[in-house]
Amino acid sequence: MEQSKMETAKGKEVYSKKVLDAYSALILEKYPEIEVEDLMADAGIGIDKTGENAPGISEAQINRFHERLCMLTDNLRIARSAGRYAVTPGCLGMIRSLVLPFAGVRRACGMIVKYAGGLTRASRYSIRDIEKNKIEIMVTPNEGVKEEPFQCELRQGYFQGLVDVFLHNELSVQHPECIFNGGGGCRYELSWKGSAFPILAVLSWLAGVAAIAMPIALWIIPSAVVPKSLWLICPALLFFALGWAGQRVKSKALAKSLRGIHTAREEMLNQVEVNAENSKAIVDIGQALELEDPDTCIFERTTNIVGKKLRYDRVMIMIANDEKTSLCYRGGYGFTEVEKLYISNYSISLDGSSEGVFYESFRHKKTMLVNDMAWLKQKYPQSQDLADRLKPLSFIISPIEVDGEAIGIMIAVNTVTLRRLDRNDTHLVMAVAQQVGSVYRRQKYEKQQGEFKRQIVQLQKMEALGVLAGGIAHDFNNILSPIIGYTDLCLSMCPEAGKMLTYLRRVKNASGRAQDLVAQILAFSRQGEREYIRCHPGPIIKESLKLLRASVPKAIKIETLVKTDLAPVMADPTQIHQLVMNLCTNAYHAMGDKGGVLTVCLDEIQVNESPLEETGQMLPGSYIHLQVKDTGHGMSRAVMDNIFEPYFTTKTKGRGTGMGLPIIKGIVARLKGYIFVDSVEGKGSCFDIYLPQAAENRSVQ
Repeated sequence: MEQSKMETAKGKEVYSKKVLDAYSALILEKYPEIEVEDLMADAGIGIDKTGENAPGISEAQINRFHERLCMLTDNLRIARSAGRYAVTPGCLGMIRSLVLPFAGVRRACGMIVKYAGGLTRASRYSIRDIEKNKIEIMVTPNEGVKEEPFQCELRQGYFQGLVDVFLHNELSVQHPECIFNGGGGCRYELSWKGSAFPILAVLSWLAGVAAIAMPIALWIIPSAVVPKSLWLICPALLFFALGWAGQRVKSKALAKSLRGIHTAREEMLNQVEVNAENSKAIVDIGQALELEDPDTCIFERTTNIVGKKLRYDRVMIMIANDEKTSLCYRGGYGFTEVEKLYISNYSISLDGSSEGVFYESFRHKKTMLVNDMAWLKQKYPQSQDLADRLKPLSFIISPIEVDGEAIGIMIAVNTVTLRRLDRNDTHLVMAVAQQVGSVYRRQKYEKQQGEFKRQIVQLQKMEALGVLAGGIAHDFNNILSPIIGYTDLCLSMCPEAGKMLTYLRRVKNASGRAQDLVAQILAFSRQGEREYIRCHPGPIIKESLKLLRASVPKAIKIETLVKTDLAPVMADPTQIHQLVMNLCTNAYHAMGDKGGVLTVCLDEIQVNESPLEETGQMLPGSYIHLQVKDTGHGMSRAVMDNIFEPYFTTKTKGRGTGMGLPIIKGIVARLKGYIFVDSVEGKGSCFDIYLPQAAENRSVQ
């Protein structure tokens, strides 16, 4: 129903053809190459040269007229120019333009409202007084009419034209409510200063008339020029004085306007220079950041470049932690060593309990400019602690985004410079924040690419190792087969009560363990070509720890927190046993004879959306969590980066082959699990293994 009403109104003649007079006059003066008649014909507007009973214009026609005119003039704001031109003598006519300044601002606005309201049935105009020198004009569209934004610009042009007329009144126009920004209508507020110019202008006209009348009177009645009639000169002199005063007021208003134009021109030129300098600085900052090595932190360097090139007293970057619970300091410029000591340990909570200005900028990805510290203290008292540390006169906060997600904020502060920060500074900081986000994303992708390459190389090594191990296993299996066969023959021939039988049984048991080892090597070489069963890891781990205690030095204490009532996993029990034995062996080797604590834990964990960077690639689901932790000598970062490499070992010759952890990683990968390691030199190591529960892994082969 609403749509049909609008379509009906769109075809009705709701505008008078006189609404095009301002456009036509503007085209004739500024765009003589455009044929008005052709333009109207293109819009489907009929031409009535008599001017009597001229048909109206529909909403669709005037929309087409404006669209075509914008295209021909390449001026999207032609409506505002037309509205402004409507108040000039070229459109109003000489008499009206001369009379308009004498009417005063209030009457002139009433005339414009009456004139504009008479040109359309699409909207209702109303005017009311707000204060002595302030009025409000409200324009409300009628039901079923949908105006276009250029109609609002046309009205603004009308009122801007009045500003040009009433320079001496310093008329200003505000547009606090607009229908195209969600308002119920378009509201315009006009305010001005009082002036005696209209009275002086009328008197100056009278003075002109008197100046013409006096010579005529003296010429017609020369006998009137007697001392008694000299009193006629006094009014003439008075009129001349008043006329001079009126022209003086008008000249002052014109001079003030010219000074304003000159000042605006100087400010514009200065702004052009500032913009050029800032653009060059942004380019330099971008080039400097692009040269950063992927392994270096760009935040500290960014703050130094921004502070020096863009001349901010202090610059700080805060980045969200992995859990997105707080913003932490990552780089700063302009701080003393004592201030850096405090700022480097400062964090902003992101849990929503402190709705400060920094929190709001990060959460809503909104750049904020603060020039009023009293307002900040009243509006965001939670931000006062950090603000006291920054000691700003004004500052800007801009979010740093990567792929549409905020990762931190950049803060640019003036503490000594008295210059107030403005929109240009806001755009500068936003541009730098975007560059920081882009470089951070590039570094992140380059690191991921390097990690992928490293993993590919490792997979190639493992594949080559698997081929080698498979060949050795097959050859070794060929050797084992006759050993086991001849052992069985000897067992069948030996008497029951003899030492030979005991020795042969030991040979048979050792051969069986060798067969299990060959089977594991073959499984490793075939990338897990074996059937897995549902098994409970708790009892297997406890049994493995019983076997381990006999070989662990007495100085090492074993603590177990193993739950046996957990859900099963799809695995080979021998592999679970191997995981525990290899990890625990490495752990007590790391502690050695000095002793320590070996802790083995087994529990379950539910992963929804992991906030940890290190487990960021874990799929959601239920997992059995095995943790083996020791208090040994720990590992450096360089060692941790290579522990899963085949043949890499830090053990002395004869104690390690460098194959334990690569085999563990291979087993965990085939079980669709995850393994993570954390270690600090001198404080021990911790290995965490996550195996999916059987309900989540029924089809593993």
